[in-house]
Amino acid sequence: MFKLNETQLNNIKSVGTLMLATASKDGKPHCTIVEPSRFYEDRIIIPIVQMEISKQNMLENKNIFIHVFKEDKEDPERSIQYKLNCTAEIETSGDLFEEVKHYEETEVLPEGFYVNGIVIATIVDCKEYIG
Repeated sequence: MFKLNETQLNNIKSVGTLMLATASKDGKPHCTIVEPSRFYEDRIIIPIVQMEISKQNMLENKNIFIHVFKEDKEDPERSIQYKLNCTAEIETSGDLFEEVKHYEETEVLPEGFYVNGIVIATIVDCKEYIG
């Protein structure tokens, strides 16, 4: 398990949206944009909202990839990318699920959208690129 340092964690939090890549058991790739709900030094919590292909892929293959790009428009040489290899666990009940579901459905999501699970992405490895 890999632990992000404070700078990495703050940079990732500030981006807002991340790219989540999954693959089916046959290796067919799928990529989607996600908005994480919680960040920890070793995990990222992602609500599952309209992510049926990604969810099915994670049930078949727990290896996922998260790409983060923090652009510095004033000085592109200072732009940062994080490439996170992770393992995924899906939860559809429990305290963390209920906390995320309540927050997302009352504070973030438009009416008619629901959280039907959460992804607990445990960071296995992180590659950092600057410029």
